[in-house]
Amino acid sequence: MRRSRLSPALLLAAAVAAVGLACGDVPTLTDGVAYISSVILPAPALAYGDTMRDSMGKVAPLVIYGINNAGDTVRGLTPRFVVTTVPGKSVTITAANLVLGDSVRTVQVVGRVGDRLQTPPAQFDVVWQPDSMLAATNTTAKFPAIATGETSSAVALGVGVTSGANLTAAVVTRATVPGIIVRYTVTRVFPASSSIPDTTLVLVDESNRFQLPTGRTAVDTTDASGSASRRIRAIPFGFDSVEITASANNLRGIPLKGSPIRFLVTTK
Repeated sequence: MRRSRLSPALLLAAAVAAVGLACGDVPTLTDGVAYISSVILPAPALAYGDTMRDSMGKVAPLVIYGINNAGDTVRGLTPRFVVTTVPGKSVTITAANLVLGDSVRTVQVVGRVGDRLQTPPAQFDVVWQPDSMLAATNTTAKFPAIATGETSSAVALGVGVTSGANLTAAVVTRATVPGIIVRYTVTRVFPASSSIPDTTLVLVDESNRFQLPTGRTAVDTTDASGSASRRIRAIPFGFDSVEITASANNLRGIPLKGSPIRFLVTTK
């Protein structure tokens, strides 16, 4: 591992982890670790009966970074992870820090380094393996007229992710699947023109924020109802229509049935 300095975002747990160091004499640091990062999850969910995997579908462990007093990462860190979800069995964490899904539920874990450093809880879902994605809103729409006092209009682009993994003769309803990453991309603008400023046509979240640098891509994670949504916001001039695709994979990295979904939004 190359020696590097961590960004402030990875020091989220440092203040919590250092509480034990604030009282009394400063203890000897275990393996030179002064602070630790929060638990870094490979994904926000794993499939029941499977192992947690990264966004490419490869098996991946839970990770914690250790930081020394100089702000550098510490090599060879051996964190321990403890499941804090109660009651009942939820996941098994192996000696290699791989997570196995034992029951469909929401799970919390904490990470520990030595006897004094502990992270805040990290939460993820054990879910049925998803197999399908459908549009939850119309796939064709028109930008509404700009309301008084507004400078742009927006159209919702909703999808739903489901699983048939638990279907039996007695259960006919497909299960909704939370924790699945859905990627939205503006794929085409008609007519194509380099003169359309990026900020006049962007994908935004529920708080009307767009993802830098251009806003032409966005990511959402399905909620408890298996739903994800982003909106396409525009000052509707300089183009006739825009195509947006929403895509998602199952937890082994295989595209879901129905993915990608194509939305077409027009200005006329």
